[in-house]
Amino acid sequence: MSPILRALLLVLLALPLPAGAQSGIAVRDETSRLAVAVLGRICLLNIGDYNATLTAASPTGEFGFTEATPEVAQTFLKGRSGQVRVLRRPGLGAITLVAGRDGICTVWSEYGDAGSLQRHLLSMVERGGLKGGAQLLALDARDEAGQMITEYYVMPSDWFARDLGRRLAEDGSQPLALVTSVSPPGRRPMEAMLSVSRILKE
Repeated sequence: MSPILRALLLVLLALPLPAGAQSGIAVRDETSRLAVAVLGRICLLNIGDYNATLTAASPTGEFGFTEATPEVAQTFLKGRSGQVRVLRRPGLGAITLVAGRDGICTVWSEYGDAGSLQRHLLSMVERGGLKGGAQLLALDARDEAGQMITEYYVMPSDWFARDLGRRLAEDGSQPLALVTSVSPPGRRPMEAMLSVSRILKE
């Protein structure tokens, strides 16, 4: 590449993004932040307590979820036993929470970004609401049929481990499996999934 072309490329890279592009990036980051907040405050903090999960995801809860129609619920549950709640925020699409009686709690986000999800997850666990109570351990990241999938363990400690211990009648230190899956825009109606579950004993 000639010096002139290289200099022109550097200038173009330094230019601010168009307003529409900036807006799209901001929306994907904000919806990712909201999805992670729902995962943490509803799924993680209440894991192992199905009724507490549903109470936190009620219309009078912090986020103001509404119950999904039976048709939508069956689409997400796919024969599992549980409840589906939906949250809509202007410009952010739908955030759908699937609380299963099997111990799996999943958050679907209509617009999600893999990098934003990872950043907000780390912030939530190690610097936010679970600070001092857990660590986030990334196990594997892979591209599978166009979806970026990352597997994590949430490692409970301190107050969070004690809380889980009381709830689950054990020491509370057992890792919690967490998976994020993000599809490219347009691949499917729901683009980002965050799922956390308690590892079942043999």
